[in-house]
Amino acid sequence: MQAQWIALLVAIAVDVLATVAERQPFSAAIHHWEYTLAVALAIIALAVLATGFLRSPRLSSRASLLAALGGIVTGVAFVAAELLAGPPQRVNAAPGQAVQLAHSSSITLAFPAVQSSSLGPDVPVAMIALSTPRGQTALKPGDSIRIHSFVVRCDDWPAAYVTATSSAGQPETVTQPTGVAFVSPVLQFPSLDSDGLPLDSFAVPALHRQVDLKYYPGLPSRGIDIPFVQLQIKEENGAALFEGVAVSGHPLTRAGMTLLFSLGRYPIASVAGSPDPLLYAAGCIVTVIGLGGFVVASLRRQEVASVA
Repeated sequence: MQAQWIALLVAIAVDVLATVAERQPFSAAIHHWEYTLAVALAIIALAVLATGFLRSPRLSSRASLLAALGGIVTGVAFVAAELLAGPPQRVNAAPGQAVQLAHSSSITLAFPAVQSSSLGPDVPVAMIALSTPRGQTALKPGDSIRIHSFVVRCDDWPAAYVTATSSAGQPETVTQPTGVAFVSPVLQFPSLDSDGLPLDSFAVPALHRQVDLKYYPGLPSRGIDIPFVQLQIKEENGAALFEGVAVSGHPLTRAGMTLLFSLGRYPIASVAGSPDPLLYAAGCIVTVIGLGGFVVASLRRQEVASVA
C-alpha cells in the first residue's frame, strides 16, 4: 500500500510541474536544471514501482500502475522539452535571414528585410514567417505557436537603421563586430542595461569610430514622448569623443562623421520549451484515471472491512 501511495504522489507532483510548464512556458522560474533532474529521477522511480504493480491482480495495484504510467508519459514530455528547447531565449537573426531552430530540423523562421523606410515611429511592425512541415504561418507581435516541445513567440522590439557619412560626405560602411551580422546597418538592441533599457553598438571602421547606444522609448519626466538614443562616440579602442542623444530622422554631426538614425520597431522571436501537448494531455488523463481507480478500490476495501 505504501508503494501505491508513493506512486500516486510522485505522478501527481510530476503532472503539476508539467502543468505549470505548459501554462507558462516563458516563465524562467520553471526552467531550472534541478527540476529536470528531479523529474528524470521520478520517471525512474515510477518505472520501478510500475514493475512491482504488474505482479499484483488487485484493483488498487492496477490503478496505481495507470497513475505511474501517466506520470512517466508526462515526465518524458517535460524532460524532452527541457533538453530540446530549454529556458526562454531570443532567436538571434539579422533582418533578411532564415534561421532553423536548434534541435529542430523542421522549424524555420524567416525574418523580414529592412530598409531605412521600414523603420519609423508610425511604420507598422513587419511579420516573421514560420515554416513547419504543416505549412507557413505569419507571426505578428503578440502571436505564439506551439510545435511539439517548442513554443515560439513573436514580440516587437526597438530597432534602428543607421547610416554614416564622413565629413566629406562619403558614405561609410557600418559594422557590428558583436552582432549576428557583421556588416549590417540595422541595430536590434540585443542587450539590456541594469535599468532594463536596450543596448547596442556599432563601428565605422574607415573612420576608426565606435558607437555605443542606449534606446529610450521616451522620457516623460522631461516631457519627451518620442523615442531617442543616448550615444557615445569613441575612437577605435580609444577615448570618448562625444556623448549626447539623437532622434529619428535628424542628422547628428560629431567626431568627424554624420550619423542618421531611423528609429522604430522590429519583430523578434523567442523560443521556450514546453511539454508536447499530446503527450502532456495523455499522461494527465491516464494519471487521473489511475487516481480515480485507486479511490474506487479504497472505497470498496472499506466497505468490505465494515461488513466483515
